Amino acid sequence: MLDVLAALPAGSVDLLYLDPPFGAGRVFSAAAGQFDDRWDGGLHGYLAWLEERLAAARRVLAPAGSLFLHLDRRAVHYAKVALDAIWGGDCFRNEIIWHYTGGGRSRRVFSHKHDTILWYSNHPAEWTFNIDAVRAPYAPTSGYARGGIRSAAGKRYLPHPDGTPPDDVWDIPMINPLAAERLGYPTQKPLRLLERIVLAASRPGEVVADLCCGSGTTAAAAQAHGRRWIAADVSPEAIATASARLAPATWEFKNLNDKG
Repeated sequence: MLDVLAALPAGSVDLLYLDPPFGAGRVFSAAAGQFDDRWDGGLHGYLAWLEERLAAARRVLAPAGSLFLHLDRRAVHYAKVALDAIWGGDCFRNEIIWHYTGGGRSRRVFSHKHDTILWYSNHPAEWTFNIDAVRAPYAPTSGYARGGIRSAAGKRYLPHPDGTPPDDVWDIPMINPLAAERLGYPTQKPLRLLERIVLAASRPGEVVADLCCGSGTTAAAAQAHGRRWIAADVSPEAIATASARLAPATWEFKNLNDKG
């Protein structure tokens, strides 16, 4: 990743989505490949690796650009502190909870069924945010959707014709094992999740980058919605999976030889 960041011109990326290893301490395997999420030095070694890349990432963002960092419970609180120190707390926009279902259930603790996505803008007062692009239909039982509401002062509020804006908890299912979308790559994220990020935080024609691209979901979302994209990964299996998924599109991948 550092090689790719160094090669990109300053200010050239409008939206940077990073879904790096989570510091899980194990090898993830699936039909389309595997990746090693074990680190010399354990959590401390992982955090040193991550913080170096977070520090390098800001240079490539456009003035109104954004970083979305996708992690889980293991390290996200450390990453939040690091980003506040590196980028400044005034650039913190949202802590987004991606809540999903599926998989097994724990009998010893509450089941772990969410990831956290930290959104930081490059500038403390200017960033791209297209809330109308990601509105969702109102619930069928919503009284507000049927007729709006009237405040105590008498002002009437009507529902938006395109639906309700999402809040910072996103209920988006994981990819069903039998879904056509599933490519067999470990930790593949659903297209719907990346479409929401791409639509909300970039404009058509802008550049979306994912430097831990895995199966290529971010690039697929960007391509489907008229954005340009850059994708890179350290894994040859990821490159093969993503390039097959995106063919015959023009694509740009960088294959690194270590945990770059």
